Amino acid sequence: MEGRIAGAGAWLLALALSACVGPDDENAKSPVAAAPPSPPATVPAAAAAFDFAAWVAANAACQGEYFADVQEPAFAQTLRQAGVAVDPDSNLGDVGPGWGTLTPSRPTRLHGFRVRRVDYDFGSGSTFAVVVEASAEQARAAIGAQPVPEAYREYFKLGVPTAKPSEDVPMPDLRFVRAGEQAGTQEIGCAAFDG
Repeated sequence: MEGRIAGAGAWLLALALSACVGPDDENAKSPVAAAPPSPPATVPAAAAAFDFAAWVAANAACQGEYFADVQEPAFAQTLRQAGVAVDPDSNLGDVGPGWGTLTPSRPTRLHGFRVRRVDYDFGSGSTFAVVVEASAEQARAAIGAQPVPEAYREYFKLGVPTAKPSEDVPMPDLRFVRAGEQAGTQEIGCAAFDG
């Protein structure tokens, strides 16, 4: 009989406790169900949003503002997160005249050619040069390069001016192509001139 009383007592205790907590009671929620789910591991937003190939293409076509980007202190980290090696001598994040070399660790293409590296400099004028694996003929055809007007010939031989010269801008930005330093490479890029 004592076993029946103990069993009945346990049953009554369980019934009483369940009556104290309703389904809408905050205490009824299990701690596991109440905990927010962990976010999935993702690539940092800055790296996911940054498209190095598009950035290179825009700047090589004289349609970007790379000199503003490379003066931003956080840009070096954005590049690294995107898999781009920054040469230690590059002065990313410094305000004022700058120069540097960027090397993609992932396959990157410009006009279908593999990009080996990007060299840039700016100060009094600027140059954004993308070193690609291509023959001179292939690189010239990719941008429609022609012999440049006399005003540019001190610096470049082949290219495409982005506008007609004017009294105010005698040397508009120039999309250029020139031989790379290594055999089998060409430089395709943009040059801007002061004056």
